[in-house]
Amino acid sequence: MIDLSAIEPQNALRIFLILRLIQHGIETWLSKINKEWWSDPARQMDAAKELGISADDMKKTSDYSTDRHYVSRVQAIVGITCSIVFLSLGGLGWVEARASTVNLYLHGGAITQGLLFMGVLMLLVQLLGLPFALYSTFVVEEKFGYNKQSLKGFFVDLAKGTLLGIVFGGLILSLILWIMATTGSLWWLYAWGAITLFSLLTAWIYPTLLAPLFNKFTPLDDGELKQEILKLAHQTEFNADGLYLMDASKRSGHGNAYFTGIFGKKRIVLFDTLVNSMSTKEVVAVLAHELGHFKLHHVRSGMLRGLVMSLLIFAGIGAMLPHETFYSAFGLAGVSNYGGLVVFSLWFGLLEFYLQPMQTWFSRKNEFAADEFAKKTLGTGTSLAEALKKLREKSSVMPIAHPLFSSMYYSHPPMLERIKALLTQTL
Repeated sequence: MIDLSAIEPQNALRIFLILRLIQHGIETWLSKINKEWWSDPARQMDAAKELGISADDMKKTSDYSTDRHYVSRVQAIVGITCSIVFLSLGGLGWVEARASTVNLYLHGGAITQGLLFMGVLMLLVQLLGLPFALYSTFVVEEKFGYNKQSLKGFFVDLAKGTLLGIVFGGLILSLILWIMATTGSLWWLYAWGAITLFSLLTAWIYPTLLAPLFNKFTPLDDGELKQEILKLAHQTEFNADGLYLMDASKRSGHGNAYFTGIFGKKRIVLFDTLVNSMSTKEVVAVLAHELGHFKLHHVRSGMLRGLVMSLLIFAGIGAMLPHETFYSAFGLAGVSNYGGLVVFSLWFGLLEFYLQPMQTWFSRKNEFAADEFAKKTLGTGTSLAEALKKLREKSSVMPIAHPLFSSMYYSHPPMLERIKALLTQTL
């Protein structure tokens, strides 16, 4: 075991910053080789031939991918620079001192100070990301015809999301801080249980209470599409609480479909952009893929992995919490429950980066399996392949990626790989 008390705070901070710079260097290199990979004219030509993409469409896809690449790299550089400067200059300590001053004025306790501390940090993160969100939406997405959202709508959504974050985030953070202060050395186990119950509750109320705050959901009209979807649900023994059309077109031209909810509240949701751009067979094929995730228990297994991971995270916080170096290295005044949550999240961010390929592997494996489920259920992979081609066309998604980059970041396999697998004859 490493004796944390023997590590000088300045050395602990240096170790963290060096590891964070190494992570940034790896991310930059992966992004670079990926752009070189998909920018290669020969690869683009081969992919276009395989997928029936016109020269103009491939040029649009390449230009769109290039713009998004440079925005993401600039955002990454700004992010790493700001975080290193902020932490090196004792930014966490500065925020803690301001939160303490306000807390004294409010005559609050430890929980109130924790909420103030976390609130200021979340505000800083949101402000840092806001210019990039605006640029991506109203410059890049607008340039290629995908943005359908007004500036007013953007800020209304931002306000709604922020308000929900304050309400729900404040409630769960208050509960965790109270558990940490009152339940002894096994607080992390009780906190994990509370987070688990809160997550299940949120998933349960999301379809009926939270999602309608951002989009309008209308029951799918009677007709061929509804009949075919109900037929598919019956064939796969899937009981849905309802079929709904979502007004995704008010924000974006991208299309999608998803299932949401638990405990008998599972809804099938179709983006209006999806329904308006595809045939009935293609929409049903997309839903068959999503149904595959449910029938193959991908949702359940993913939830279980998430529960195990969150349990390990809370156990890790519990183990690190008493060590003074854990706090003083980042400029905090001393041992505190809220400080422990923040500092551990910083260290875990480094670990999570190296765990990411494993998570990506699970996700890609499940995507191929769900594609195969749809292929077997419908008796052909052609309809889903055609649907994926249209989704790619409507989103200008680059259908190829460097194997290392995609294995690190792509939860879904590159489009060319998926379509080849769908059109391969099953023996």
